[in-house]
Parts: sequence; C-alpha cells; structure tokens
Amino acid sequence: MMEFNGEFTSDHDRETLWKYFTDPEILASCAPGCDHIEMVTPSELKATIAVGVGSVKPTFDVDMVVTRTVEPELLEMQVEGDASRNSFDTVAEMRLVENADGTTTAEWEAQANASGLIASMGQRALGSVAGRIVDNFFQDLEDKADEGVPATSKLEGKSGAEASLEG
Repeated sequence: MMEFNGEFTSDHDRETLWKYFTDPEILASCAPGCDHIEMVTPSELKATIAVGVGSVKPTFDVDMVVTRTVEPELLEMQVEGDASRNSFDTVAEMRLVENADGTTTAEWEAQANASGLIASMGQRALGSVAGRIVDNFFQDLEDKADEGVPATSKLEGKSGAEASLEG
C-alpha cells in the first residue's frame, strides 16, 4: 500500500471552495488527464482518466463513491480504476481548514493499492506523478475560483458507505 498526503492553501473561503470541490463539471475540467466525469447519483461518479508514469500511460475507467461529507470541511472518497493490465484502489480524504487570514488550507491524504504495469514503476515514481497531478488539480481549481467560474455543490456522502482498501 502507498500513502500520499499534502496541502494547498487557497485565497478563497472554505464555503466557496466546497462548491468547487463538489461540482463534477469543475472536477472534470481540473483533473489532469480526465476525459469526462459523469454523475450517476449525488454520491457516485464515473470517469475516464489517462495517467502517464514513465513509459506506462494507461487510460482508466474510474468509479468514485463519495463515502462521507461534512459540508464545508470534509470530503471522503473511495476510488477504483481499471485499465488494460493495470488497476488501482484508493481511499482519499480532504479537509478544508479555515485560516485566521481568511484563506483556506486543503489538507489531503490518500492510501492506494496499485497493480499491473503501473505498480511496477514503484512508489517513488508513482508518488512523483501523484504529487504533480494533485498540484496541477489544486492550481486549476484555484484558477477557476479566481476567475469566478460558477460552481454548484452536487456531491453528498452515500448513506451507509465506508471507505476501505481491499488489501
């Protein structure tokens, strides 16, 4: 199992950011390599995402379940992806923390299992790619908020759902 974490500080308040983090159209436009995100229910999403790690560049069919939300501070997801000879299973949690100066810090952590060719690249390579993808995602989301692109909160936690990694 691999573990990742980080934080990003935004100039926006957390109520504003919450709308961006829970709007599938915004998420699709900000996620690097994301072809589309389809909202199946307010807690279930499907997506197609291409990820390149070295010479391995699979395109994953991704299923996401929002397992828990506490508006406007906590978003937890279970994410599974399958591609030719590759798969991953991830649990991710993000907390939006208000800062005294009016900014908001998004603190995130994820635990992931990967298999197939992408797993053979090793945690160091995967960690580097994951860090770049997450940094780009947060910056693109911040840019959308700076531009005032309209965002509407559409996601909610699935009743009875729990996020867990199958080991």
